[in-house]
Amino acid sequence: MTDIVVVGSLNMDTVVSVPHIPKIGETILATDVNYYGGGKGANQAIAAARLGSKVSMIGKVGKDRSGQALLAALKREGIDTTGVEVSKDITGTAFINVSNKGENNIVVYPGANRDLGIRQIERHREIIENSKVCVLQLEIPYEVVKYVVNLCYEKGVKVVFNPAPASKEIEDELISKTHILIPNETELAILAGEYKYSPKKLEEIADRVYNKGCENLIITLGDKGGLYISKDKREYFESKKVDLVDTTAAGDSFVGALVTGIVEGKTILESIEFASFAAALTVTKPGAQNSLPIRAGVEKFANRFLNNKN
Repeated sequence: MTDIVVVGSLNMDTVVSVPHIPKIGETILATDVNYYGGGKGANQAIAAARLGSKVSMIGKVGKDRSGQALLAALKREGIDTTGVEVSKDITGTAFINVSNKGENNIVVYPGANRDLGIRQIERHREIIENSKVCVLQLEIPYEVVKYVVNLCYEKGVKVVFNPAPASKEIEDELISKTHILIPNETELAILAGEYKYSPKKLEEIADRVYNKGCENLIITLGDKGGLYISKDKREYFESKKVDLVDTTAAGDSFVGALVTGIVEGKTILESIEFASFAAALTVTKPGAQNSLPIRAGVEKFANRFLNNKN
C-alpha cells in the first residue's frame, strides 16, 4: 500500500533566465538556459517523496532522452513508477522564462501527457485503490481526471485536486467529490465563473467555490500566504519571507508537503504550516525538481524561522 499516488504530468523544463518577462512583440537576450525535470505531477510526487512519503506515479513519457531522464529521476527518489508508461509522442516540454526578480511565465507542450487515457488508469487501478491520498492536476486530459476522481470517491480514497492550469470546464460534481481543493487566485476565479476578479472579492468568490461541495478549500496567494476554508473554519495563513530566486515549483512543493502532512496524521492547518515552510524554501533555488527540499532541510528552516520570530 502506498501513501500517495500522483496521477499527472511529467515534463522536461527548458528554463530561460531573462532580465525581465518579455512583453508582447518584444525580443530580449537571455542570460542563461538550463534543463530541469518538471511537470506538475512529477514535481508533486518528488516533493512528497523527499519529505518522507511513500509515493507512486501514474503518467506518460516519450521514448526520447527526456522521458528516460524523468523516469530515472523518479526512481532515484524511491517513487514507484509501475504506472508510468511510454507514448509515441515526445515527452511533455515546458518553456519557462524566469526574470532576475524571480517572476516567471510558462508555455507547455503537453506531448505524451495527452496520451494518458482511461485504459492506462484501469491497468493500474490497484495502485489508486490501495492509496490513502490521490493527487491530481490538469496537465493531463480532463476526462482522465474525472474518471480518477470518481474511482477514488467509490473506493474511499481522499482526492487532493490542484486545478492547474485553470479550466472553466470543471463540473460542480467533481469538486463535490474532492477532499481538498487547492487553486490559486486565478484558478479560483475561473472555477467561480468570475471574469472581473478583484482581491477585494476573494472571500465572496471563495465561498462560491466552497459551496460547490468540496470538504476543504485552500487558496494559495503567493507571497501573501493563503486562505483556508472548511465547514467550521475560515483562516488566513502567512507566507514565509525569504530571498526569492525562482517561484516555478512553489505551488507543487506546497501540495507535496501538504499531502505528506495529511498522510502523517497532521491536521490540515498543521499540514498547511508545514507546506508553507516547504514552499518558501523551494523559491530560494532555481528550477523545479532541483529546488524541492528534503525533510531535514524543511525542519531546519522551520526551526530557524520560528526561533528568529520569537
